[in-house]
Amino acid sequence: MSFTQEDITRSGYKLEAAPAGAWRVYDTKDPVPGYFQFDWLSSRHPDLYHRFALSTDGLLARLHTLVDLAGCDVVDIGAGTGRSAMGAAQKANRVFAVELYSSVVSFAKNQLMQSKISNVHYINGDRELLPLPENSMDVAINAWAELNPHEAYRVLKPQGYLIQMGGIPDGLCGELTAELVADYAWLPAECASAEVYAPGYPDTTLTVDNAIWNGIPVAGPIQITQFTYVADYGDYLEAAAMMGRLYGPKAYHYFWARKQTTFAWRLQIILGQVSK
Repeated sequence: MSFTQEDITRSGYKLEAAPAGAWRVYDTKDPVPGYFQFDWLSSRHPDLYHRFALSTDGLLARLHTLVDLAGCDVVDIGAGTGRSAMGAAQKANRVFAVELYSSVVSFAKNQLMQSKISNVHYINGDRELLPLPENSMDVAINAWAELNPHEAYRVLKPQGYLIQMGGIPDGLCGELTAELVADYAWLPAECASAEVYAPGYPDTTLTVDNAIWNGIPVAGPIQITQFTYVADYGDYLEAAAMMGRLYGPKAYHYFWARKQTTFAWRLQIILGQVSK
């Protein structure tokens, strides 16, 4: 499978060449611009991406402490291989997982069958035009993916929750950020300090009174929660190979030299209730 200009446009990415030093998926036979690496990885190698994306489990575990999804209809926008959708399904009434790439949808449906999860419904669709009616969802979640907030707003019920989840802006490569910042021009020059990735580093919670978020009206404050999560891959050789495949030689040697099986992230959840 190869990327076309239309694929990238529909994914919501800007059509511009990656600058010198941009983050690339390390595939010497078929390199791609740095901004598209996770779409590239998930669409061509969904099994590898699914294994890599353990941080999503941490996001969903924390989300359940912040919002009660019991009885809710949830849309997962940019659902990927299903970690976020399956995590939400533990409490939700139904989860509608919208994913652009048919290869990823097929993989995720197989995961659902193996897990015997029956309340997740995968839809091959686009974040720019969600295949759902207006005012039909109680919650919209978005983990490690691009979001069209206006489409999320359209399908949410009044007072519905819009939730964005991923890494902190100055730690988008987790504990590897400081290792890679000199090589990748798109990473912020000032990255998070190493201490934030230590187990037990304190959580931070901030509430922001703002009537507009992502260009849409919200009711009440926006809540931002940041916390440290350590994913354990069990085998340092697997961790080194996986991170090297995604981030390049520096990442491979980082895990191999330390014989390190874990990967620490400083994660962030932003949530607000829409006003209609």
